[in-house]
Amino acid sequence: MAAKGAPDNDQDESLKFDLTPWVETPASSRVSQFRYDFANRALQVKWTNNKNHGYIYRDVDYEGYRSFARVVSKGQHINRVLNGYDYDLMDEDEEQAPSNAARRAITSRVRG
Repeated sequence: MAAKGAPDNDQDESLKFDLTPWVETPASSRVSQFRYDFANRALQVKWTNNKNHGYIYRDVDYEGYRSFARVVSKGQHINRVLNGYDYDLMDEDEEQAPSNAARRAITSRVRG
């Protein structure tokens, strides 16, 4: 238990992210899953090839997230739009961060 007045580490961890649930994209040959982080305005994307944990695209506003969720070709959208944002490899802690149960994900229009 944290000392009186000291920050609670579990609470601090929960405030780092505000994530939607992962959305699976079975129709995409490149993207396996994605989700949005409201706290950090970031889009997390995992690949079908599983070569790494995926990428986090930074400073993506909610409309950018909606656009990605609704586009038919996720791979083309990444090449044309998201690669223009700052992005980094996602680490295991970011990938495993719990989703906020109160958030609803925007599902992809294309279902496989």
